[in-house]
Amino acid sequence: MLEAIEKLLALQDRDQKLRTLRLEIHSVPTEIASKQKLITDSATRLETARSRAKTIEVEKKSLQIDTAAKRDQIAKYKNQQLQTRKNEEYTALAHEIANAEKLISQIEDKELLFMEEAENLAPELAAADKTHGEEKTRLEAQITLLREKENNLIIRVQEFEASRASACEGIDEELLERYVRLFETKNARAVVALEHDVCTGCHMKITAQTSLALRSDKTIVSCPQCGRLLHLPA
Repeated sequence: MLEAIEKLLALQDRDQKLRTLRLEIHSVPTEIASKQKLITDSATRLETARSRAKTIEVEKKSLQIDTAAKRDQIAKYKNQQLQTRKNEEYTALAHEIANAEKLISQIEDKELLFMEEAENLAPELAAADKTHGEEKTRLEAQITLLREKENNLIIRVQEFEASRASACEGIDEELLERYVRLFETKNARAVVALEHDVCTGCHMKITAQTSLALRSDKTIVSCPQCGRLLHLPA
């Protein structure tokens, strides 16, 4: 095997590992954002339950105030009944008392519904609170691990970049530029093996002339179909 091809294979190995590491680094922020969204969604569900519980309490207090006001009205009407001597006024006051008592009954029915909802919501709220706490702790731990992973990947990339510089030494500049173009356009496979006269990059059979040129081990040979640099398997 030509020395230039050996050096390119060594360089390609580093570049492929660098590519994989960079892809992993690129995916970390997305993973973190996904887990942060899960925390936010969990917090939103909990806050919705809490907000509903608060609303129920406000509605119950409002109904209780309305009930107290109606009872005060009834007490006033009854006091007025005791003071009046006119049948018409007494009857009118009795009608007002009946209407107020009817409204109190309706208000109490509403209050009962709110009380039942609050009773049913209480265990749901407690479960949501517990679940959110557990989920937040678990997801924050995962986020911490992802950040550590990202830092470790960055360090490994820096190490490979340093070793890549040394791997480029001794490679002809034009050949190196050609290799870089192929690596970027051929899915990180610029130098590929020839097996049974078939390019393992594009899986096309090469001509006998190209095969002989490669086997002579005197010049760098490219696949006529895809342009990748060819080498014979060790």
